[in-house]
Amino acid sequence: MSLSRRVASNAVGQIAGRLITSTLAFVITALLLPRHLSGEAFGIFAFHLSLYQLLANVIDFGAGTIVVREASRRRAEAGVLLGSLVLLKLAVGVVGVALLLGVAMVFEGWGLRLALLAVAALHLLCYSPGGTAAIFHVDMDFKWAVRANVAGQSGWMLATAALLLADVTEPAAYLVAFAVGPVVTSALSYAWARRRVRIRFDGGRAALAALWHEAWPAGVSMSLASVYFFIDTAMLRPLRGELEVGRYRAAYAIMTFALMVPVLFSQVVFPVYSRLWAKGPAALLPFHQRSLRLLFSLGLLVTVTVPQLRHEIMALVYPAGYASAADTMALLFAAVVLVFCAYPHVLALLSSGNQRAMMYLSGSAAAFNVLANLWAIPRYGMLGAAATTVATEAWVLLLAMWAGRRLAGVRPELSLLLRPVAAAAAAAAALAWLLGLLPGDASALRVLVGVAVGALGALLAGVLPLELGGEAGAPDVLDAADVPRGAGMGARESACSEPPP
Repeated sequence: MSLSRRVASNAVGQIAGRLITSTLAFVITALLLPRHLSGEAFGIFAFHLSLYQLLANVIDFGAGTIVVREASRRRAEAGVLLGSLVLLKLAVGVVGVALLLGVAMVFEGWGLRLALLAVAALHLLCYSPGGTAAIFHVDMDFKWAVRANVAGQSGWMLATAALLLADVTEPAAYLVAFAVGPVVTSALSYAWARRRVRIRFDGGRAALAALWHEAWPAGVSMSLASVYFFIDTAMLRPLRGELEVGRYRAAYAIMTFALMVPVLFSQVVFPVYSRLWAKGPAALLPFHQRSLRLLFSLGLLVTVTVPQLRHEIMALVYPAGYASAADTMALLFAAVVLVFCAYPHVLALLSSGNQRAMMYLSGSAAAFNVLANLWAIPRYGMLGAAATTVATEAWVLLLAMWAGRRLAGVRPELSLLLRPVAAAAAAAAALAWLLGLLPGDASALRVLVGVAVGALGALLAGVLPLELGGEAGAPDVLDAADVPRGAGMGARESACSEPPP
């Protein structure tokens, strides 16, 4: 299988899986709970859910990224690396549970709600065995991770449906239902990873210390990035109240659909970045420029088209009371192209071992975001939080481009970006003209037209079909289906069989 085909198939599979999981999450958090819970109760749910998501990103503390990077280069050591990752994530998970309990006691006091939140907080410990899914990233064989995630999200949906049928109105109960998802996902990931590699816990303190030495700067960086990505929702509650939290969360949830594209694409290509960087910056640069052109093209199309449909999207998805979040959603989408463009530069920094530079970058962004939100949220509410998000992502992109050029030897080729800019401008103008011809109350039709215009814009930009170059950077291992059953230690460590369906 060629590298472009491998990346494309894995990216499409990842996106399809994320569409399923995001749709399930969207149905729960955007369609079901806002209609079943009161505005205040949904705000409480959204507040704690944001903290869970923040800590879910922090719990890895950069170790998973380092394991993928190092195991991509030294596949035979994957078992020891994964064992160290499990132990490290368990330790960080215990700290995370304690933090969640502290926040719950401060905001909710003693009682049944606190007890339910304590049960829900324990889900953080499940991310420890779930970290073994890193082996699917190393081998660029993501279907098992996708299946585990879909199963976990389905568990969340079933648990939520059971509570809805029982007419439960306590928001903390729905957070316990959320916790079902990580439990199922982690159990399946661990079971299937063990079929692919022997997970070893005999590396001792030396292996843990080596992993920690590499991981902690990346961990601090990712923790700070999570702060500036999720903290605005948490800050809205004490500064503006539960109702504003719910409205902002609704707008933010729509933006996360777009952001899954660079997130999942980056997961697929990070092992390629790591293998190419081992050969030097010159080997990485062509692949980096193609990746940047692809993400810039798609991100710009989203940024110039979706805001034109903000009222239609809000009307289709949410109850009428959430219509006031339409302008907030439009402003948030200005950050999409910035986030898309930042990812390739961040990958270059991480694959080249510049975790400390990422730590300083994320630290400055987090500090700016918190200070700006303290000023903007009391004055402008959720619009202020959205504007702060856009400004923060612009700062991150500028710093990532500068650091990537200086430390990793990568840079954008501006001439490659001219055609995507022209395609996006044409798509934006065409959509504005077509929307003027359509009835204003035909929300579904207007959104479908927007999707069609965006797809045509991607074709005009020349990023489809996907072409990322030759075979350099492809995994130096067999496809799982090519490994005979019963094979011993060889091209793959303990890759004797595929996980069962």
